[in-house]
Amino acid sequence: MSEESRIIRFPDNRAKPATSCDSCGAADEDDFEAWEPLVAFREKEDYAGLVEYCKHRAERFPDDPYAQFYLGEAYVLNGEYEKAIEFLSRHHKKQPWNIDFQYVILDALFALGKNENDFNWIEKPVVLRMSDSILDICYEFLKPKRKPRSVFKIHTHFDTKGYLLFTEDDLFKALTEDERFIIEDVFLAQVRALAKKTSNMLSSGPPKINHRLRLISYRSFPIDQPIPPRARSNRTNPSAAHR
Repeated sequence: MSEESRIIRFPDNRAKPATSCDSCGAADEDDFEAWEPLVAFREKEDYAGLVEYCKHRAERFPDDPYAQFYLGEAYVLNGEYEKAIEFLSRHHKKQPWNIDFQYVILDALFALGKNENDFNWIEKPVVLRMSDSILDICYEFLKPKRKPRSVFKIHTHFDTKGYLLFTEDDLFKALTEDERFIIEDVFLAQVRALAKKTSNMLSSGPPKINHRLRLISYRSFPIDQPIPPRARSNRTNPSAAHR
């Protein structure tokens, strides 16, 4: 799959590390009220207005990493990818471990048709692409489980492992093409391990056990239609919890 075809992810739900800066505490005083306009701008897709609002917040609270993060994200949403990279590169140098900064930089890089190797990282993030190793992890994840698991659940299993360059659709397609997984019902969001007996008519001895996985995937969108960006994302609305 081409990296250029990936729909950009915009991070909102990653846990925020503890910080002791004074201005961060000031920013939290009017937390919910302050971020209500941010949500309104996003719902109206007024990304130019979003940039201006986030810029004001970032200038007001220069030591609040989340105010800086949201401005970088606003630049990406507004199509100002180079500006997002330039802006957040300074903050990445201060907090190289901050995945919020890392992931927005990656959003901008992939939107420009570049990849993770086109940036001078202090601490390089992990980028996960659809691969055989991902399918192997899926198999090992499902094999010991007796109860079914949804494709959504399997996909979210990778959320904490890195920046995902594959969607639920990509994962679903790959699972259907792997002989270890069986698609049984497209209306039920369930996956489970299945031990199925198969006899070998050409050889003697007891029948072989073919350990395969039963994939039962619920899809709220038709398979031949792409899932909308917000539906693909496992991230919450920033107004829900500015964490």
